[in-house]
Amino acid sequence: MKVQREKATRLDRIERGLELFLQGTLELKESQKKTDAQQKKTDAQLEKTIRKLDEIGRQLCDLGLVQGEVAEDLFYRNVRNLFKEERDMIFADVKRNLKKKGSGEYDIVAVNGDAVLVIEVKNKLQKRMVDRFVDKKLPRFPEVFPEFRGRRLFGGIGALVVKDDVSRYAEKAGLYVLTQTSEGGAALTNRKNFRAKAFS
Repeated sequence: MKVQREKATRLDRIERGLELFLQGTLELKESQKKTDAQQKKTDAQLEKTIRKLDEIGRQLCDLGLVQGEVAEDLFYRNVRNLFKEERDMIFADVKRNLKKKGSGEYDIVAVNGDAVLVIEVKNKLQKRMVDRFVDKKLPRFPEVFPEFRGRRLFGGIGALVVKDDVSRYAEKAGLYVLTQTSEGGAALTNRKNFRAKAFS
C-alpha cells in the first residue's frame, strides 16, 4: 500500500511536471507569436524608413546636380568677359563639358591662340579638390585631348562658395580662382599681381 502511494505520488509529480512543461511550452509559443508579430511591425517600419531615406538621398543628389549645373552655367557664361576685362585675355572658343567616354570630362575649356584654360567647377571649394585637380585631373588633359597638345595649359577652379584661405591655396598652386559675386555674377579672386602657372 505504501509502495502504491509512493508510485501514485511519483506519478502525480510527473503529471504535474508535464502539465507545467506543456503550459510553459504553450506560453513560450504565445510569446513567440507576439514577438514575431512585433518583429514584422518593426521590419515594416524599418522598410518604410529606408524608403524615406532613399527618397531624401535622391532629392539631395538632384539638388547637388542642379547646384553644379548652376555653378557651371554661371562660369561658362562669364568666362569670356571676365578674362577679357580683368586679365586682357580673349578666348576665341569656350567649350562646356568637354568629354571623352571612359577617359575624362572637363567642365569648361577656353582656347586663346596658343593657350588653353581648363576650369574645374565645384559647389563649395575645398583644398583636397584643388590638390586632386592639380595633381591628377589637369595633367591628364593633354592625354585625353591630344588636339590641345603643344599649347600652354593653364588651370582654373570655380565654385559658388570659396573661403579666403582656400582661394589663396588654389592661387599658390597657380590656378585662376572664380567665384560668384554678391550680385550673382562671376569674379576672379586672384590678386592683381597673380601670374598663372603654365602646366605644360
